[in-house]
Amino acid sequence: MPRPSKPGYLLAVVALLLFHLSCLAQQFSNDTLMENMAGLDRNSVLNPAAKLQTLYSWKQRSEALRLPQDSVYARLLHKIAVYEYQVNRNYNLAIGLTLRALNINTDGSHGASLTMAVTDLYNVAVYYNRMSLFKKALLYYDSAIVLAGRTNDRYNVIGDSRLDRAYIYFRMGDYEKAVEESDRGIAFSLKKNDSLSYLFLLNQRAQSLFFQGKLSSTLSDVSIAISLAERLNKPFDLASALKMQGFVFSKQRQFSLAAASFNKCITERIKSKAFGQVAGDYNDQGNFYSDSLKSYQRAENCYTIAIRYAKKEADSTRLARVSLNLGRNYFYQAKFDKAMSFQLQAMSYLKISKGSDFLLNPSAEELIPIGNKELIQSLFNSKTELLLGMYKQRHDKRLLTACLETALLNDSLMMEVRHEQLGEQSKLYWRNRSRGFFLHALEACYLANDSKLAFYFMEKSRSVLLQDKLNELGAAAFLPKEGTAKLERLQISVVELQQQLGSFPDTSAGHKLLQLQLFEARANLEQFIKSLEKAYPQYYQYKFADNVGSLASVREFLGKHGQSFIDYFIEDTLSFALCIGPDTTRFIKIREDMGNLLSRFIQFCSDENALNNSFPAYLVSANNLYNILVKPFHLPVGRVIICQDNFLIPFEALSKDPAKASFLVNDYSFSYVYSARYLMNQYEKTEGKGDFLGIAPVDFAAYRGLPDLKRSEQALKSCSEFYHHSKLLTYTDASRQNFMKQVAWYNTATILTHARADSSDEEPVLFMNDSVIHLSELQMLNKPAAKLIVLSACQTNVGLNRNGEGIFSLARGFSAAGIPSVAATQWVADEQAIYIISEKFNEYISMGMNKDEALQKAKLFFIHQDKRANLLPYYWADMILIGNTEPLRFRTGSKMSWLIPAVVFVLLMGLFVLILNPWLLMRRTGK
Repeated sequence: MPRPSKPGYLLAVVALLLFHLSCLAQQFSNDTLMENMAGLDRNSVLNPAAKLQTLYSWKQRSEALRLPQDSVYARLLHKIAVYEYQVNRNYNLAIGLTLRALNINTDGSHGASLTMAVTDLYNVAVYYNRMSLFKKALLYYDSAIVLAGRTNDRYNVIGDSRLDRAYIYFRMGDYEKAVEESDRGIAFSLKKNDSLSYLFLLNQRAQSLFFQGKLSSTLSDVSIAISLAERLNKPFDLASALKMQGFVFSKQRQFSLAAASFNKCITERIKSKAFGQVAGDYNDQGNFYSDSLKSYQRAENCYTIAIRYAKKEADSTRLARVSLNLGRNYFYQAKFDKAMSFQLQAMSYLKISKGSDFLLNPSAEELIPIGNKELIQSLFNSKTELLLGMYKQRHDKRLLTACLETALLNDSLMMEVRHEQLGEQSKLYWRNRSRGFFLHALEACYLANDSKLAFYFMEKSRSVLLQDKLNELGAAAFLPKEGTAKLERLQISVVELQQQLGSFPDTSAGHKLLQLQLFEARANLEQFIKSLEKAYPQYYQYKFADNVGSLASVREFLGKHGQSFIDYFIEDTLSFALCIGPDTTRFIKIREDMGNLLSRFIQFCSDENALNNSFPAYLVSANNLYNILVKPFHLPVGRVIICQDNFLIPFEALSKDPAKASFLVNDYSFSYVYSARYLMNQYEKTEGKGDFLGIAPVDFAAYRGLPDLKRSEQALKSCSEFYHHSKLLTYTDASRQNFMKQVAWYNTATILTHARADSSDEEPVLFMNDSVIHLSELQMLNKPAAKLIVLSACQTNVGLNRNGEGIFSLARGFSAAGIPSVAATQWVADEQAIYIISEKFNEYISMGMNKDEALQKAKLFFIHQDKRANLLPYYWADMILIGNTEPLRFRTGSKMSWLIPAVVFVLLMGLFVLILNPWLLMRRTGK
């Protein structure tokens, strides 16, 4: 704290002496101590340092007189802790004193005070929060909320804790949890008619919604917050709402409105005299000018003012953030030396620099304890990009080496962020945010000619959340049965509440009630998972295993199965492809505008009329993509695994010739995977209770506008004829309940029905006779025995595309449930074609063929029928195979399998007769 001026100092000393004399005049007891502390709180003359000195003198006197160490003494410890924090920033001492007070207030004795225990818990949480020890802070806030719910919450601990928890989750980058905590706090504040808490929480929720990309919801909250802040005359909170309004307008490219909002924000914030936050506002305005308007000089002016305000407050975190952004502003102008100097400055403010040598990095162990992972990750993202830019300009190998080392460090930080986050939406946000980083890392690998490291970064950019889900399924083996059972019950409760919530309008009372129940169910699930992770270390280690297999192990796998593997990383202007064979690896750069090329090709494939009317144009498109994506690798004819990125096309429909239909389906059997790790996953060998399950609702009278699938019943029967132990569920037997109970318990299942999916946020669904199956419900298929699901329905591999995670489709849902192989469709299927291909596919599967070759052969069977239209990829390229390609092993073999032993038996019997017949003839004639 700044030292007071001399007159003020003398006045404080006189006041302190008078205060001590008045206290000494009284007989010292716990009652008088309580009165004295109340008087000290009201005293406006004494400064905090003088008050701390007084509290310590009372503590000494209380202990000397051996007064009872009850709730009054606990309150004294609590207050000393508060002033130690305010005056000396002594967090450890403040925490220790408050925990002593907490022990007294919770020991169950006559003098204990649960009301004070609530404030003890809250204050400990605050101290840990200020130290950026967020995990500990969250635990104490949670305890404070629970205890406050059992007592009279005089100090609004519940509301304040919800707000603080929301802000912690926001700083950790877990925006979904931040919204959830804000929602719970808002519900509580409305119940208590606490307008001020409501305002704070609205602003926090708006901020978190914005970072999830939910702009309309953000604007809705901001509009209410602006009106409420003006009515309550709260310039600080008005400024926060105006800034969020500026962010949204900037995203919507309404730049003049955005600029006006940022200016109003700063005007209001200055009124509040919160100068540290003013620094943050100027920093955000600088980002607006730099990122949105490319007005680098105006951005620099804003950053310079921000630094001036941050220095006034000695705010090292804000100084680091502004320095980082100022460096990035210079990077955009290719002023790399200036960019480097400000990056070094940012690292210095965070106390993680290694002197003036920009090429050196701190260790991951030094960085992981830092709470503000978003800032640290932004810093090393920028450093990776800057080092890459400097190398491309100067061709100094040391810069490229440092770039790759920094990329590896940043990757370990991203892994830590993912493990800390609980909400899927937050994890998806961070996966999307890491996209640019992986592009820079791969370009550095390409320039270094390092295929091994390229493979590593390819894998780390791939379907990480899917792999986490599969790891979690495997980790359950380390839990006791009762733990697994409880985990399943809690997960089912969350899924069921999610589905119920969707049936209520957002503004209805039923929606609000269910939303609170869902929050509670999620909290119970999260707490239970944390307890499992703590009690069963092997469960935790397996669940968060993030190892990437070696390139050598992938080559060995491919050699064993006779396959090639191509991994793609696709961006509009710059892409990469890595082809791995049993003996060779090739890593190439792709410079074409892949977005338009891929979109045009898939539009052709999925449109029968476009193919008929413009087949030559289609062949040119198919050949162009072949030349870019496949031809450079000179693949041997045979089996190929494709690991696609932010696109999904049927490679079998590419053409070697731009003038005639020379489709790759004739030479290659393709399969598709989410990652190499996914390809090589070891699945639990659960025995199925049958070989084949067929599901066809046939009748869709329960749904308006859905046509019946009359031919599906016979098609399903045809598919089942190749298996011994089969079961068919049709009409009312094809119910939601039967699907959920039985689909996972047969070696293979074929589902002939309707599905609904598109690229919006709406969840894909699969239609049963009586109800729908949502994508999220597939996670309830516990420890499935199924090895292959055939989804003969429209758009079962369609859904919202998530950067680096693939398409959130029904097919992915089955994969995440632990089913190794899924055959799924990409567009509105032709009913007759899909039934014929499904039937032949099942026939070849029952004969023990590799799944990818079975599907290839089924497609060729369809193409080579007499109908000329069958040549169009619209009919036969729709279904693709995702996942494991190995043959299925049936307990009893297929119905066709009796033919081989029967034929052998007949041949042996014939041979026996031929040999035996002359001998019998000789015996009869006596020769």
